[in-house]
Amino acid sequence: MRVVQYWTRFVHAVALSVTAARGAEGLQQAPTPLPPPFLLGQSALRDGNPLAGYVEMLSLDSAYRSSPIFAKVYPEMRANLEEFLGMSRAGISALSFPAFRIGDALQPTPISPNFVPRPALDVFAERAARTRIVIWGEEHHLPQTRCLYEPLLRRLWDEGYRYFAAETFADTVMSPGFATPDYRSGLYLRDPVFAAAVRTAVSLGYKLVAYEETGRGPAGDNSYRDRRQAEHLKERVFDRDANARVLVIAGRGHASKVTAPDGWTPMASVLRQLTGIDPLTIYAPRMTERSTRGEEDGMYQYATARGLISQPTAFVDTTTGAILGQGQSLDAYVFWPRITIEDGRPDWMRACMDRRAVSVPAGLGSGSELLLAQAFVDGEPMTAIAADQIVFRASESPPVLMVAPGAYAIRVINQAGALMHGRHVNVPARGIVRD
Repeated sequence: MRVVQYWTRFVHAVALSVTAARGAEGLQQAPTPLPPPFLLGQSALRDGNPLAGYVEMLSLDSAYRSSPIFAKVYPEMRANLEEFLGMSRAGISALSFPAFRIGDALQPTPISPNFVPRPALDVFAERAARTRIVIWGEEHHLPQTRCLYEPLLRRLWDEGYRYFAAETFADTVMSPGFATPDYRSGLYLRDPVFAAAVRTAVSLGYKLVAYEETGRGPAGDNSYRDRRQAEHLKERVFDRDANARVLVIAGRGHASKVTAPDGWTPMASVLRQLTGIDPLTIYAPRMTERSTRGEEDGMYQYATARGLISQPTAFVDTTTGAILGQGQSLDAYVFWPRITIEDGRPDWMRACMDRRAVSVPAGLGSGSELLLAQAFVDGEPMTAIAADQIVFRASESPPVLMVAPGAYAIRVINQAGALMHGRHVNVPARGIVRD
């Protein structure tokens, strides 16, 4: 469950890159050090063009893969960017990386007949009414595991929840008047699915709370980050509102309520101690589709083979009311449906998020040139995170954009940010919007 944290590796890679650059000073014809992959295309990114950095990354792909500094971290960095750009299988492929692989030859494992499948959203809304903290352990590599955020925020609002905290939030989200997520709002908010949840939270009236700890802490203190995260949440939520109810989005095992065997104290375990509140902890990463069946949890194989997972699902014990999870550390697993691609996009965008298709015209660009189709909420700047986006090659049949009903500005750009197509659309509650 516990993996080496992405940002730890990223910061370390940046430090090594800087050291290499300094070491090369004064040497004749010294090769230019490779920049960290996530620093590519920053100027274009600030202007709302995430494609430029990706194309530059691809041009340096072989160099990164052979780099002693970046070889181990580059594949995950690339996968992150591809997920943000709408590539539907990038995240599933990333879960085969050693840090995230849960097995190689796992076999189906029966689920006790006492456990029955129920819509996860209904189960979590019911259980949230019994506590004041809900902690969702997300899988950073799977936008699918974020598709319940919007409906969950609405259901929790009805239960009196008024705070929405996320590990990825930058402090800017707490600024007065914040309304639109952009490329400075937090790394994983670059995923349009996550950004859409933030828009929903703001529209409902939630107070957004950033709680990440950016300090390194004392050497050997592996719990420093989690401890400080929990302290930030207590200070920024419960010290100001003693009766607060909060939804917290954490990364993976930070949602665990139990101290690890090596002494690591996850954020959720510290927050429970600080507040005296037993949170509902939900774990989204494990019960998901993988690149091969042998890499999937045995219970996931069992449930999907029997057609039990047609929507995000939780299994509830009919005798005790317990939710199927990981003992005392994680209260509930979410079982996610297998993915089918429709018109170039994953079917969960329609089934889970109730998105509607907007066509993208063919015949743009030339040859194998990469293009980016984007849909922006009408009235938002194009430096905001798009409501949806998808990268494709000019030589291919364009995929569709998937958005909620409403008004949008549609555009297609190339890597230089040049406009290849633009129009405004009003997306109805039903049907596909064609050019």
